[in-house]
Amino acid sequence: MNRNRLHLFVIAFLCGWTTYSQLDTVQELEEVYLTDTKLVEFSEGFKVDRLQDSVVKRNAASLTDVLRFNASIYFKENGHGMVSSPSFRGTNAAQTAVIWNGININSIFTGQTDFNIISPLGYDEIAIRSGGGGVQYGSGAVGGSVHLINQFAFDAENDTQLGFGYGSFGTVFGNTSATRTWKDHYFNVGVDFISSENDYDYIGKNKKNLHGEFMRFAAKINEARKLKRGMASWNSEYSYSDRNFSGSLNTIGVDSYKDVNTRNLLQLHQQFGEFKTVAKAAHLFEQYRYYPNSEKPFYQGGKAHTFIGSLESEVLIRNEVLIHGKMELTQINGEGENIGEHSRKTLAAVVLMKHEVSDKFGYGINLRHEFLNDFDNPLLFSADARWQATKFYAIRINGSKNYRIPTFNDLYWHTGGNEELKPEVSYQTEIGQEFSTGDFSFDVAAYYIASKNMIKWVPVSGSIWQPENIAESRNFGVEAKGAYTFKWQQNLVTLEAMYTYTNAEDLEKNKQLIYVPYHKMSGTLTYDHNRVSGYLQAAFTGEAFTTTDNSSVVDAYTVLNLGATYKFLKNPSVSIGGRINNLLNSYYENVAYRPMPSRNIQIFLNFNF
Repeated sequence: MNRNRLHLFVIAFLCGWTTYSQLDTVQELEEVYLTDTKLVEFSEGFKVDRLQDSVVKRNAASLTDVLRFNASIYFKENGHGMVSSPSFRGTNAAQTAVIWNGININSIFTGQTDFNIISPLGYDEIAIRSGGGGVQYGSGAVGGSVHLINQFAFDAENDTQLGFGYGSFGTVFGNTSATRTWKDHYFNVGVDFISSENDYDYIGKNKKNLHGEFMRFAAKINEARKLKRGMASWNSEYSYSDRNFSGSLNTIGVDSYKDVNTRNLLQLHQQFGEFKTVAKAAHLFEQYRYYPNSEKPFYQGGKAHTFIGSLESEVLIRNEVLIHGKMELTQINGEGENIGEHSRKTLAAVVLMKHEVSDKFGYGINLRHEFLNDFDNPLLFSADARWQATKFYAIRINGSKNYRIPTFNDLYWHTGGNEELKPEVSYQTEIGQEFSTGDFSFDVAAYYIASKNMIKWVPVSGSIWQPENIAESRNFGVEAKGAYTFKWQQNLVTLEAMYTYTNAEDLEKNKQLIYVPYHKMSGTLTYDHNRVSGYLQAAFTGEAFTTTDNSSVVDAYTVLNLGATYKFLKNPSVSIGGRINNLLNSYYENVAYRPMPSRNIQIFLNFNF
């Protein structure tokens, strides 16, 4: 972890810069530009949950924790801070897409995103879109997608935030961000850092989590300039993580892993009468190094460059029909010790249509087809609709065909890759109902997913495994979410709760898929009174099978977190607070033999200028 001092220096430097820099006054402009317009404009019949900054900060240590308590996604972690893989509606990790400002950033090596190497801070919004999104976002958006969104608001107030904290197990964290607007310019910069010895007790086992140290550093820049007919913008991210991999109840870890990711996106928005056009150019870079022994310099690794160029055009016809067309060319160049050197080129053609029949009813039809990437690419489609039947009740419905193309590891892994693999294909349908009255809201949805040509690694000879298109699965379930807010004298109280039932069956074995619990519940109670705010989080996860014959499980568990913040009377821009994680000191695992942390405390000090 020899980069720790450099990252701490960068945070200290930017803290000083953001605190003392002075720019011109804000120009009064009304328009807010979105980096992921498809999420807003073409999700009429889909369930989209949006998490604001205040919600994210309750679990700011990792994106995993944010979503564990605020979404229906189940995560399996190989110990706290280690590799974190999602299961969205019972699908696997490679069937959950992570979308950064409209771009799919799942790894080209594994096809998935490790949610513990992504900082949840520095975004204007984190959104969870349930259901198939293959037409809009390409490969992997089967169970759903997680969206990391930055916005450009030229009338935003100048703002600087600083935060520092310390916690159990030698955990140190800090963050700073600054937003400046002047004339026709918008500029935002942010950095955050977390480092931990991570040596928590295994409750009741008289053991500790050894060799589990980790750190993560992230820096983000978002810049835009308003033009005569639109806007030019730049989004940029850099992240670095360094982790020693924890052992298990029976072993002590010796290996480690280092990741570097950079993302850059340039956009030019222009409007000509009823037509809007957006030209995009993006570059993604990912690099990993795996050290079988963290004390030795030998490692295996890989790196990849992804170049994306697209041209999008949109027209609104008679204020009723919105048509969006896109051509997108993607070039991927990847190399690694275990896969060799390979490239992939994909041309995608996308047409999206939304028709607002009336103020109460709208529907959408969307198509996507891909070329050039040497696969038998299926034509993808989706259709969705929403009807506001009454002031208090609405119904939505959607259906889609989605897919996942094989990853570089699937195709080219030296000791088992299979270049004859076909893309996975999934069909999905969902119906949802929305109820709202006053300060109460309730949403319930039922879904069904049928998948074929599932890619599964199977033994073929001795210790040699190879991926094949053999598995089929059927997923169905129910998701419910409610919220209620009320005032009691000078106190504001909010209760939010969600429940999911997931049945995900391997049709070959007629068994529930591993690490997919049937039941998951979570809830948050928040309290605000003048300068004091607090919250209580609870998450229940039912037992999950850990073997394909369903003979072994990780037990059900409940975790409670308690947190509070106080703003100083004489200077409300300064606040102090703390949180207690795993309040009841519960022993739990979400991966077999990998205990999660015992009760732990974090304290923090925040400044807002």
